[in-house]
Amino acid sequence: MNREREVRHKSEDIEDVVLLDVVQAIRRRVRVVNRDFDIPYIAGYSKDGRTVFIDRHLPRSFRWLMRMVRVEPFLLTHEVVEKALLDELRLHYLHAHQIALRAERDAVKAAGVSWWAYQRFMKQHE
Repeated sequence: MNREREVRHKSEDIEDVVLLDVVQAIRRRVRVVNRDFDIPYIAGYSKDGRTVFIDRHLPRSFRWLMRMVRVEPFLLTHEVVEKALLDELRLHYLHAHQIALRAERDAVKAAGVSWWAYQRFMKQHE
């Protein structure tokens, strides 16, 4: 995997297109997305982090402002960021979760989706 080729947009500033590149790069690093089980709190990851589990009952998308919004990229962003912070920096779960939730929120907003609408959808399925 060539990391330089993953950087399609370059900016040192906070830019939505750069964050969307990050979301795609994170997706490429997840080996398996498993939707076969009932997962508490919607999603989780394996001990080695190679598999992300998403609850089998969670719809793959929701309708918002006449468009369908896929939720998988945002869930994967949250789970991968959280796992990396726990494993690499040995943060407390609560701190890792807070940072991952903010990364998820910003990815949702960068995609042009209302965080409120996304959260409402998620809470309905939690």
